[in-house]
Amino acid sequence: MLGGLLLVVVVAVFVAGTDAESLLHEGGTDHVRQVAEDVGAMYLPLAVSPSSPCGRALGEMATALESNSSSSMWAKYMVDSWGKTTDGQYLGNPYSGLFDECVIAASPGGRIKGKHCRIYTTLLTGNEEERNTEAEPHIQPDPDAAAKYIEYLRRHVGKPDFTLLKSLVREPRTGVMPLAVPYGNLQYDTCMPDVCTKEELQSSLIGEFLPRGIYPTVLECSVQDEKVEFTDADVGFMSLVTFLLGLVICASVVDIYLEYTAKQHVSKGVLRYLLVFSAYTNLGKILQVNPKASPGNITCLHALRTLSMVWVIWCHQQFTPFLNMANVLLFIESYQNILAQTILNGYPSVDTFFFLSGLLVSYSVLRGARRTNSFNVLLFYVHRFLRLLPPIALTVGLCATVMRFLVGGPIGFLWDFGFYANCQKYWWKDILFLDNLYLNDPVCVGQAWYLGTDTQLYLVAPLIILPLYFLKKFGKAWLFLLTAASAVIPAAIIYQYNLPPTSLNNPLITSEMSNEYMHKIYCPPWTRASPWLAGVWLGYIIYRQGNTRYKMNAVTVTVGWTLATITGLLVVFGMYSYNRVVVPMPYEVMTQVVYGGGHRLAWGAVLAWVVFACHNGYGGLVDGFLSHPVWQPMSRLTYTTYLLAVPVQNILTYNTSQGGAYYFTHLNMIISTVGAVVLTLPLALLLSLLAESPVVGLERILLRPNHNTPRPAPPSEEKAASPPPVNPAFPNGERAEEGTTTTTTTAGFSNPVFTVEEVVKGS
Repeated sequence: MLGGLLLVVVVAVFVAGTDAESLLHEGGTDHVRQVAEDVGAMYLPLAVSPSSPCGRALGEMATALESNSSSSMWAKYMVDSWGKTTDGQYLGNPYSGLFDECVIAASPGGRIKGKHCRIYTTLLTGNEEERNTEAEPHIQPDPDAAAKYIEYLRRHVGKPDFTLLKSLVREPRTGVMPLAVPYGNLQYDTCMPDVCTKEELQSSLIGEFLPRGIYPTVLECSVQDEKVEFTDADVGFMSLVTFLLGLVICASVVDIYLEYTAKQHVSKGVLRYLLVFSAYTNLGKILQVNPKASPGNITCLHALRTLSMVWVIWCHQQFTPFLNMANVLLFIESYQNILAQTILNGYPSVDTFFFLSGLLVSYSVLRGARRTNSFNVLLFYVHRFLRLLPPIALTVGLCATVMRFLVGGPIGFLWDFGFYANCQKYWWKDILFLDNLYLNDPVCVGQAWYLGTDTQLYLVAPLIILPLYFLKKFGKAWLFLLTAASAVIPAAIIYQYNLPPTSLNNPLITSEMSNEYMHKIYCPPWTRASPWLAGVWLGYIIYRQGNTRYKMNAVTVTVGWTLATITGLLVVFGMYSYNRVVVPMPYEVMTQVVYGGGHRLAWGAVLAWVVFACHNGYGGLVDGFLSHPVWQPMSRLTYTTYLLAVPVQNILTYNTSQGGAYYFTHLNMIISTVGAVVLTLPLALLLSLLAESPVVGLERILLRPNHNTPRPAPPSEEKAASPPPVNPAFPNGERAEEGTTTTTTTAGFSNPVFTVEEVVKGS
């Protein structure tokens, strides 16, 4: 019945030709006018001089509000777009306005247009009431209000309190906002004439709020189609990208021509330096799917890279829209079950990449040493920086220049204050891989701390790995000592400074403790080396194994998988009692030290078993899943995906905030994550074609011209480890074709060292 009535109304409106403006004019004029009269001082710079441009515009706005003509609807749009009292405030729903409705509002002739502003108010305590009237970009939260908020969470999240509800009914809704919004602060949106400035609004609001013990801050104001002004850096970056795109296009055209005219011999001359930029060839290598296993190829690594990268993106996505979330308390409550530890304690996803890095660098260095009975230190380090530097340099340049033009919406200013400003000032920390050592300062690409930590481990890798080849007994004892130290050192630091066992979402953990944990435990290489060293151990084992296949009986396999499963579950879910916002348990010293020092090494051991079992044919369904060729293309893009995912996630959040606050549900989070992955992958592919694949090709030409030359016989002391006929990739006894060069490359490039850097750099 109701649906039929609604349909009749819609048809009648359509037939009559009634537009949205006349509907609002007829039904909402009185309400909008009343709102403007009652609370106008909270939304408009009413303290300005009436003769100023802003004052005259406000006068026209007031006249339009009093008018009943359709030409005055622009003023009603502006007031209607204000962030006002909404439902769901006890769940943390902010006073979000409607960005688009504000910025499209314009008086006849476009003389006055809407300007959207976001305002943040802070409850003042003590000496804060003497705060000067100068606008500040950030207001420190009141610790007393934060304590009240935490107490509110403990008492009321998930627990109906009818006494509380009755008391709230008798109070204005704004009176309980300090309890429903984190830190006791309030955020709301307004819309004013575009000739009014942010400073005029700030000054007027101070006069309105300060006598009430509240300090307002106008965070940012924006209008539709703001004038684009290119800086020299913007022009320089666009010129560089245009040049690289031109190289890629030219190289692709030449490559296709040579391919279809059977003139490939020409490519062996000077043209080969151009052809390394060919998207035609490089795209084929990246998207190549090899359904057959080959000798020396650890096939399960593709899936480990890809799934860990998705795990990282999934965890980041949970908290990206937090600043603009409509139901913060439901968001917090929904993560109180044990399964949420895969997000709140998702840090093993990063340890997976450390493990993969240690595994591949160990295996590659040892194979290279056996092939030449020497080690080229300069080439080892040059390869690393050539491999990593161009993609991250382009990413930093993108964030420091033109990427800001892709950001809009009511919280788009956060990009200017964050990525844009930080990348312009602190770009050098990303380029030099020092992010993890300068945490007191802002960073550009925040997730690049991992690159710094992994690079620093790479720098000392020869001192750890080469003794395994040249001084076997000493090398194994040395590696064992370092592995033990990698667990003891973080445990000792945690105990000495009374730090949490891991990064916990726990109100009992102060912000000072969390920051100290990040500085002393989470980012330094000497406290994150455990999974990396576990990877080094496995790389050494697989190197010694050669093409043989380890034989294990059913009991060993069963015990191995059982222990690995239990250990992995304990690492991820073991902090459940302590890693909760609502009613958490205080951790005891034993948990603090044992978990804090050992959980990363334990996770590395779990991964070592999984890879070892799958590589030797004891993975069963797990190996069938992890070694499926479908993972191969995406695994080759994990480095560039890691670089671009966080900026893309933030841009998506900013640009989808025009319609109000983000409403959290698990389904919405899945949709957001899938959207972030789908949008990031094409950009990651483009970045790889511009700055990753060509550099690999140039390196191969300039530094490794004989990389396909068959290797000489290994030194006599290694004869015991020479490859027997049986190959782990061919358990039925098949052998590789005669003359085949076997490598561990996972990117389609026949370069045995290239796989060292094929590991994703994620966070």
